[in-house]
Amino acid sequence: WRALYFVPAGSVMLFLGAQGFEVSMLGAYLGALLMLAGFIKDNVKVRKYTCVGAFVLALVTIPVCMLNKGYRSVDYVQDFKDGVECMKEHYILTEHKGVDFDALYEKYLPMFEEANKEHNPVDNFIAWACFCAETHDGHNYFMPKNEDVIEEAYKKACGNDYGLSLMMLADGTIVAVNVEDNDFFKAAGIQNGTIVTSWDGRDILEVARESLIFKMSTYADKDNEAFELALYAAGTGGDSVKITYLDDAGVEKELELPKIGDYYDRVKETREIIHRGVETGHMMWAEVSEEAVAFRIKIMMFDSESAKTEDFTAMKEEIRAKAEEYQAAGKTHLILDLRDNGGGSGQMVKAIASLFALPGEYYYCTDGLWDDKIGGYAKDEAGNYIPGKDHYFQGENIWNGPITLLVNQNSASASDHLTKVMQGMENVTVMGFTEPNGSGQGVNGIELKSGGLSFSSSLMLDKDGSIYVDSGTDRESSNEIDVVIPFDKEAVRVLFDEGGDYVLQKCLEYYRE
Repeated sequence: WRALYFVPAGSVMLFLGAQGFEVSMLGAYLGALLMLAGFIKDNVKVRKYTCVGAFVLALVTIPVCMLNKGYRSVDYVQDFKDGVECMKEHYILTEHKGVDFDALYEKYLPMFEEANKEHNPVDNFIAWACFCAETHDGHNYFMPKNEDVIEEAYKKACGNDYGLSLMMLADGTIVAVNVEDNDFFKAAGIQNGTIVTSWDGRDILEVARESLIFKMSTYADKDNEAFELALYAAGTGGDSVKITYLDDAGVEKELELPKIGDYYDRVKETREIIHRGVETGHMMWAEVSEEAVAFRIKIMMFDSESAKTEDFTAMKEEIRAKAEEYQAAGKTHLILDLRDNGGGSGQMVKAIASLFALPGEYYYCTDGLWDDKIGGYAKDEAGNYIPGKDHYFQGENIWNGPITLLVNQNSASASDHLTKVMQGMENVTVMGFTEPNGSGQGVNGIELKSGGLSFSSSLMLDKDGSIYVDSGTDRESSNEIDVVIPFDKEAVRVLFDEGGDYVLQKCLEYYRE
């Protein structure tokens, strides 16, 4: 029975070997060691006192662990170092985008050190978001293990709500949008579309670039960044801000706006109003006019079985049947709505493109040449990736009429790829306020202790050996858009006053004309 007094100490040794030393558990460690006295001294009184002492030390450990923010805390700095080292080795667009990982590591290390010092998962996520944003790749992002951290971080970054958002029109004018419907703004003459000329006495775009929420936002294509930039200025300020604006007579006035809450909800709502697609479910159809029907694809996934086998035969048969049904009913114009489609299966891209392409052979993409000796993609002497196998598909032409592809800056990854494949087809017109996201490569990543870090790691090339879709140092993706719909005062009125879908309206007008 004396040997049983070794059990607590032995358990602690096993724990230390598996989990490492944890300072908050020091009381439990000491209590386990104290129990050894029961082996050394064969005395009932000694054993009683040491057992009571060990119990008290173990009991004290519980509140110590619960109150210590650092208990079992992840080393965010080590996570950052591990993530950067992994990206330096496996990120396939380092040279293409001109990313200097060593410089970015030095720039953002203080943010991770501060998050680590405070054991703050929100600040850790903010640091990762800022770091990833500087790579200008929509596939590069950090997903914390606790997803609630994301919303907390964006609430912190968005700043204060002063009752309105800002957007820049196609002519460079900045206007108020999503304005709070109250007597304060009505008395001042501020409404959706009112021109705002300064924010707290400063240039609006300069304020936006300095905001934390902008620094956390990734834009692969600089045109998409310019489209949304002004939006981020409207959360910057203290308990109040002063703005200058033009009234209905064109007279510049000044107004002080009090803080009314957090800007997070308003900026989220503003983006949803601008970017939302046809209001129907994923892979669902909706009649949008006498001659047009819209097919909404919210993500490049059909069902779990197709995702496993990459066999989209069932999906193709379902789409074919619906297309025939609508054409028999007199529909002549098909709208494929890819707005806010975040990507998914590349094989689904090929399946959809083949259905709607005119008869003939179409180019899909080119693999990068894999070199088993180096465990990576082969490059030539100039440092360019060497093309591997070309991929093609056959057009089935199931729709006898014009097809419009609606995209926005959140049409990313596989929807970027579908846009690239279909943009040159004779029967397809690509439309939207902006181009798609501009991030088309395959994704992989690393699982860190605080979450998962994803990044572009599976190479796709164009026929000439250039990078497929993704923007380079010029931050211009190779995706084209046939018709750019101007974001103007009419767009503001339809979106924010009438609650309409301006992009869809302009699409239908374009078809009729």
